[in-house]
Amino acid sequence: MNTLVNNFAVSELPSLLTIENGEKVSATFSLSEYQNRQSKLRQLMEELEIDHVLFSSIHNINYYADFIYCSFGRFYGLVVSPEKVVTISANIDAGQPWR
Repeated sequence: MNTLVNNFAVSELPSLLTIENGEKVSATFSLSEYQNRQSKLRQLMEELEIDHVLFSSIHNINYYADFIYCSFGRFYGLVVSPEKVVTISANIDAGQPWR
């Protein structure tokens, strides 16, 4: 049974969405700096046998991904895995985390 939300069956809606909107902006620090921070985190994750890390504070999200958000009551996150760094953000941001 499908639940209808705004005339869409919930099963038809994507569970993940990537929005690559706008031009990339200059990062606060160099790409190598962010890669170094993420590499150190991944080394610690491996030592502690942790598969994924979920950050929810604006400070940690900014430190590892250079993304500062205004939540307006919405929750944001950053997931770091051995292969990827992914933001969890509201669709209203229209791709801002990508930039």
